[in-house]
Amino acid sequence: MQSSLTAAARLDLPALLRGRAGTLSAPAMLVLGAAGASAFGAAVGTYTGGMQIVYAAVKMPVFFLATLGLSFAALYVLASSRLAAREILRAACEAVSLTAAALGGLAPVVAFVSLSCTRPSQPAYVFLVLVLTLSVAAGGIAGVLRLHARLASPGLTAAWVLIYQFTGAQMAWLLKPWVGYTFTADRFLPLRENLHGNFYEAVFGVVRSLLS
Repeated sequence: MQSSLTAAARLDLPALLRGRAGTLSAPAMLVLGAAGASAFGAAVGTYTGGMQIVYAAVKMPVFFLATLGLSFAALYVLASSRLAAREILRAACEAVSLTAAALGGLAPVVAFVSLSCTRPSQPAYVFLVLVLTLSVAAGGIAGVLRLHARLASPGLTAAWVLIYQFTGAQMAWLLKPWVGYTFTADRFLPLRENLHGNFYEAVFGVVRSLLS
């Protein structure tokens, strides 16, 4: 009994990456994901430097965990007739934790790009945003593929992608665990300013800057 509890509680990153997360508990997976997200956030914050490194390192795991909680609740409403809550929760935790762990693996690359970019520079900022977008896309694809393997349902996987994308986009806009576009450290939680506009308007502005 004790050995099985120990196996479930251990933090085995290779097991998560290789799809053997059955030996991990949901909390253990979330701890691994939070560590990867924190490393990725710190790397993102190096572009601005100073307290922004700390802010992003703390806010990035909050972003992933909060989005997971809201998205799981919505997915459970859709999938409760087919799967137990425990199965859905484990699949969602594994997918999000794998995404965050993959981003943690990309943290050194992101940190190198962040430190190499000219500051302050609008073109450098736009380029870094593009690098971050590609990194998040790579981690997200890995997570979605793992989720599909666990749920074995194209419909539920598609529903998760839509729910998580929409919820995550708005959560990212609210928390802003990203690059300080003003080239100064943000306050830890500038909610009042973040309630203006939305994520999609910001993306449109970045794309327009790239094209121009």
